[in-house]
Amino acid sequence: MRQDRSIEAYLDDYGKVTIYVSHRFYHGKVDSFYLKNSKGYCSDCVIRSVVDHTAYTQYDCIVPAEIELGIEYKIVDNHGFQATLQIRFIVRTRMFDETFSYDGNDLGNQYHPSGTKFALWAPTAHRVECSIKKQHEEKIVAMTRSDCGVYRLHVEEDLKNCTYTYLVHVNDEVHEATDPYALSSTSNGGRSAILNEDEFVAMSTRTLPEFQHPTDAILYELSVRDMTSSSTSGTKKNGKYEGLIERNTKNNGRPTGFDYIRLLGVTHVQLMPVADFATIDEDNPNRQYNWGYDPLNYFCPEGSYSTNPNHPLTRVNELRKVVSSFHDVGIRVNLDLVLNHHYDLSKSNLNLIVPYYYFRYHENGSLSNGSYCGNDTDSCRFMMRKYMIDNIKMWIQKYDIDGFRFDLMGILDVDTMNRIVKAAKELKPNCMIYGEGWNLPTYLSEENKACISNNAKMPDVGHFNDYFRDSIKGKSSETESFVKGYCTGDGDLAYNVASSFCGNVKSSNALRIFQEPRQSINYVECHDNQTSWDKLKDCCKEDTREVRIKKHKMCIASILFSQGVPFLHAGQEFCRTKLGYHNTYNSPDSINQMDWDRMIRYEDVVQYTRTCIILRKKFEAFRLRSALEIEEKISFDYLDANVVAITIHHQESKWNCKGMKIILNPFGVDRHLHFNEKCTLLLDENGLVKELHSSQDIQIKAYSLLVCAVM
Repeated sequence: MRQDRSIEAYLDDYGKVTIYVSHRFYHGKVDSFYLKNSKGYCSDCVIRSVVDHTAYTQYDCIVPAEIELGIEYKIVDNHGFQATLQIRFIVRTRMFDETFSYDGNDLGNQYHPSGTKFALWAPTAHRVECSIKKQHEEKIVAMTRSDCGVYRLHVEEDLKNCTYTYLVHVNDEVHEATDPYALSSTSNGGRSAILNEDEFVAMSTRTLPEFQHPTDAILYELSVRDMTSSSTSGTKKNGKYEGLIERNTKNNGRPTGFDYIRLLGVTHVQLMPVADFATIDEDNPNRQYNWGYDPLNYFCPEGSYSTNPNHPLTRVNELRKVVSSFHDVGIRVNLDLVLNHHYDLSKSNLNLIVPYYYFRYHENGSLSNGSYCGNDTDSCRFMMRKYMIDNIKMWIQKYDIDGFRFDLMGILDVDTMNRIVKAAKELKPNCMIYGEGWNLPTYLSEENKACISNNAKMPDVGHFNDYFRDSIKGKSSETESFVKGYCTGDGDLAYNVASSFCGNVKSSNALRIFQEPRQSINYVECHDNQTSWDKLKDCCKEDTREVRIKKHKMCIASILFSQGVPFLHAGQEFCRTKLGYHNTYNSPDSINQMDWDRMIRYEDVVQYTRTCIILRKKFEAFRLRSALEIEEKISFDYLDANVVAITIHHQESKWNCKGMKIILNPFGVDRHLHFNEKCTLLLDENGLVKELHSSQDIQIKAYSLLVCAVM
């Protein structure tokens, strides 16, 4: 308890109050308590148990169960000391959710020129006011409590572009909070904004290329800031939404930024967090750097990427332009969402409005911290689950987003993820849902965690396949950067690689992890940990630069020719470096920015990546859609000292071949292989083979991957 208080009281369940009395007052000894409110209510408390602690005494009491939430009560002891009855863990009971859950779609502000309606779910508050600022005038207006603890207000005047906050009277304090449902804010999340959606820029009307199945996707992860923060990007608005979509930018005559991505051939860009995050001063964004995994306002776009962060409409329209611009060139846009925790609970509008509700607690009352960020959101609570689903709907409806990557998805629960999938696909049937399915130590039963081990319970949710990553590239943690994978030199991992090339869905002669290939997000590099190029420098120190390039190409090709969903990290295709650093979430631009000079220096790797993308799109064999197909059609052999050959027996009638064969040789000597069927070599270590011919005898160079058509 706080040192400046003699007594603290908490409503922890219906009919249960926990009272703490400081030893500085009567040594914490109290004979009786009673409960009262301003309406004349008065009732005795029954002391059930007494526990002495070092600095205070704890009294567990029974009180009448009909206490009405939304009214302020006081607890008074026989010495005359009194304290406000604070609403605490009662909000975590099933009865609380059953009583106050609200499923309406009008939370936030609803603007009309004739008036604006406000709705805020705050069932534990006994008073809520709205502080509205119109130009330089500010007025505070009381809101009216309605069903389910929703406070409402209708201001009958034109409030376009006005800003507001809520003043929530709860637990003997007044909490000023922004609106969790507001679509935008002033700089640094200071005040929520009222926008006229008629002023939103129009979204692209282009019909996107057909997208039938997640295995048809090629994901490309990028940071808005990183793509154009370097002077080598050739953009004028470096590090901004508008910089990301500038056309005709070049470095030494070669396309950069937006045009570069378009020419690469990927189907989806995955934007690292663009929802409002906390640790960048949006008025002076170049003074700090952060990836954005420090969420502040979940419904509001980040302002540091905007050309005018203090103009709420600008950031909304600039992000809408980003999505529209990619759609105009046939590329879909996925968002990286950080719904698993809040940057700082003391600044969380959710926690300020309804304390103790939205975040997960242990039985002893301490916060769960599976995110290692100080708190975990509690996706099992009705209104937190609704908030997450509403958030997904908002991004689709307001920004036409095509998919979502969930940061630390293992913090969330299985049921919530399935409900998110259902809600997203009702709005956009081909919407992608995937995330980090790590099993994290959050206070949630193992069978309910949205982690890889429970993937069978979430059939339409993808997971980053760390088995694939470690098998191909090697371990990624800082203490294991010297551990090799198959493509970086450990030939004993041939079985692991064969299993990985099947998306880890094949049961016979392979390790099965997933139920279907759409669940396996195949990658060797993302924003976390070292880049794969830096990893190669650590685990293959003995190699020349030329050999490392060959191994790097093998890693890229392994992603693009494996069953499942391929995932590339921006710059991976030109050997991106972060100078060996593993976790650069707040490192400067000089570490995180895309160095477009490397695009020129490693142009052969860029072209090789483009070629692999072309082949993946061209041949269905690399994009099988079911585990049953993979089980029936894929076989593999371990040839000549663990050289792996994967054969996909899939008739490509359009190209007049019986299937495809992928051969990997991670060793330092060339191999001569003989097959029973004739094969036409399509891709070697240099890219597309120009002169095609068929043969049963294949030579595979050292440190290379071959793709052949089986004739």
